[in-house]
Amino acid sequence: MRCTLNRLISPKSKLALRQKVLLYKAILRPIMLYASPIWAAAAVTHLKRLHTFQNIQLRTAANAPWFVRNEVLYKDLNVPPLLDFIRKQSENFFDRLPQISNESIWEIPAYDNSIPSSSKRSRAVLIHSYQHFPALKRMRMS
Repeated sequence: MRCTLNRLISPKSKLALRQKVLLYKAILRPIMLYASPIWAAAAVTHLKRLHTFQNIQLRTAANAPWFVRNEVLYKDLNVPPLLDFIRKQSENFFDRLPQISNESIWEIPAYDNSIPSSSKRSRAVLIHSYQHFPALKRMRMS
């Protein structure tokens, strides 16, 4: 599947740019962003890797030279930067979370940044509001 997508998005492909962007939005981005609303505690370096991958894919699809800024690509292709997209998804997820009436969700312990890392549970679930996650605040949007 990866080879097929690369061939379809490559500059040699006969697909129109609009269809290449649609392939990116419909196939690649959902795969990359699976469960992204809970990535608030992920290291910024890991999120930037995804951001770099997005830049490479969009640059390849548009056959843009190296000197074209990423911001221009985002604007021309009407694709938001990945970190902005993740931030918006996280905000929507955490804003809707208090409205869920499932009791099992409320029994999950909340993530607490004040607890030292040695005593934190390794798989703590993030059920705080978006503002409590410093990794999302530190991300530099390019």
